[in-house]
Amino acid sequence: MEKRIAQVISVIFHPLLMPTYMMLLLVRFNFQYPFVLPENYLNLMTLLAFLTSFAFPLLIILLMLKLKMINSLEMETKRERALPLLVATGFFYLTYHFFKQAPYFSLFNIFMIGATLVTSITLLVTYLYKISLHMTGMGGVSGALIGISLTTDQYYLFPIFVLILIAGLTGFARLKLKTHTEAEIYSGFALGALVMLGLFLTV
Repeated sequence: MEKRIAQVISVIFHPLLMPTYMMLLLVRFNFQYPFVLPENYLNLMTLLAFLTSFAFPLLIILLMLKLKMINSLEMETKRERALPLLVATGFFYLTYHFFKQAPYFSLFNIFMIGATLVTSITLLVTYLYKISLHMTGMGGVSGALIGISLTTDQYYLFPIFVLILIAGLTGFARLKLKTHTEAEIYSGFALGALVMLGLFLTV
């Protein structure tokens, strides 16, 4: 039962879903977008973020699995993570490219540049060390939200607290599934959080 719950948590908080969750946070908490923007427009942009940062890269990764370029979606070895990470990096940058053409999305654009940077660093690190991709994603969203709070002088303590709690649950799930060590969990979260926080504090 505990293993099943851990698997569900791992799926819900898959690293490819982090851009979509970030977009939902920005829209629903009204961090930047004025109320005059039509609901349909915001929903359409959220759908675009979902397609370009999750659905399309996932389809390519599933094709890699079918062609036996990777052994499983868990990508248990460091070597088989390289191509999926390269695909994710490319689509994250493509998402940034699409959204930089649209007004009112500068915070999301910063996040997507950060996501591209984090996945690029992870791609380099993965040849030496099996860092937790789930936790880099959770760390990235947490670091971005903290950065937004500090730079706008609006302290979103509740969503930050919820994110830290979810990150803890996700880390526990990955440990329960025995996919990572504690060091890989903590280092993954630290990488995502520090890169994203540093980016939001400097732009």
